[in-house]
Amino acid sequence: MPRWDISPSGVQGVLGQTEEAAQEFEPQMRTMNAALEGAAGESSSEIVAGALSGFATESVIPELESVFERTAACMAGAAQATNHYLEGDLEMARNAQSAASAAPDPRASMPGGGSG
Repeated sequence: MPRWDISPSGVQGVLGQTEEAAQEFEPQMRTMNAALEGAAGESSSEIVAGALSGFATESVIPELESVFERTAACMAGAAQATNHYLEGDLEMARNAQSAASAAPDPRASMPGGGSG
């Protein structure tokens, strides 16, 4: 049986670092978009401008959107899995406490009923 040892604070730290890195995606995308528009304008060619526009629209933008979506899904999944892990720990603790309190009183099986 697999053994899990998840550090919720460690997961939270990694998610925070990932979020910081992901926040850089949007400014970089704007910079790239501006560079493509600038290249298209400076080329003074409708063919080149159309090719750059097509490249951005059909290739770059969908790929970047996919990266954004996958990053967000991974972060949400890691957070959700950690929450389920913690809920499972709490449930196991409740079950153990319930089982311990449901156990018969050992004094009843002692000679004299456990009275001293």
